[in-house]
Amino acid sequence: MARIAVIQTAFPGDVILSTPIFEALKSGGHESVAIVRPSAEPLLRHNPHIMKIISYDKSAGIRAFFETVAEIRSLECEIALIVQKHLRSGLLAVFAGIEKRIGYEIAFGRSLYTQTAPFDRSIHAVKRALALCQPLVRTEGFAPRIFIDERTRMEAETILRAHRIAPTKFAVFAPGSIWATKRWPGYGELARLMKTALGYDIALTGSCDDYEICQRVVSESGNTAINLAGKTDLLLSAAVIERARLVVANDSAPSHIAAAVGTPVAAIFGPTVTRFGFAPYSEKSVVIENAGLYCRPCSPHGPNRCPEKHFRCMKEITAEKVAEQCLKLVMQSNAHR
Repeated sequence: MARIAVIQTAFPGDVILSTPIFEALKSGGHESVAIVRPSAEPLLRHNPHIMKIISYDKSAGIRAFFETVAEIRSLECEIALIVQKHLRSGLLAVFAGIEKRIGYEIAFGRSLYTQTAPFDRSIHAVKRALALCQPLVRTEGFAPRIFIDERTRMEAETILRAHRIAPTKFAVFAPGSIWATKRWPGYGELARLMKTALGYDIALTGSCDDYEICQRVVSESGNTAINLAGKTDLLLSAAVIERARLVVANDSAPSHIAAAVGTPVAAIFGPTVTRFGFAPYSEKSVVIENAGLYCRPCSPHGPNRCPEKHFRCMKEITAEKVAEQCLKLVMQSNAHR
């Protein structure tokens, strides 16, 4: 069987949605080498379906590019699956000397590929990723998964207890996003409602860049919520989310983390829509949106400012509406425990 380089240097959420590739390839007897950005590496660290992880920092310039090329070349991969559509991803495979290169037919680097796969915008991103594997293995029945080691689980319990968060009765809110218009402004009020309705502690997660956003939520919640932003890497965040009874997030990586560890998740979509293929890939999920608004979607990712200057896609989603959907999710989850 073959040794296959899987090049996915997009954001961590995209990497999570690509994890079924590794399990599919392993099921067919192949070895996988994952090439991802450093921030995503913790999410793959304990994945038993991956032989080797290579961290590629795209921001580090040409030297990092050729260092990554050399590392890939040393592993003598026979096939490259190029999930990230950027030209640079295709160039990695070419310079690494990988003879068979499979990528999407719409990619910027498609002229560098020896074989292309359709990029079907009407299906979920997970199924689009698995389409790259179809010439090699069966692709049915695989879903995103994050594997967490016991030491990290113990660290998660330690951080929860240190902040006096009940390890068996709490929810996680992830109010941040690198795209400003993806940030729903109602988390503070939602924290008060959920605390009253369920008695849950509310933990806020995110990166160091999300700290101030989360701190505003703490203030708006009347100090009901507890700010953990910047205190965990993505794997430790996943371990915290795994323990939670519920996650509420924007159209961003934490919603995919929740789905990948089996925690019920309510995802709030504003400028983006589910038909782009990025809803949480889980039966224990709900997407909350301002359906039918004339200006949605306004961007594939969500711009930093509302083009219409009213931000109705998020502002008209009330905390009461989100709380109602969250309570339904919790009750459904409790019924199946």
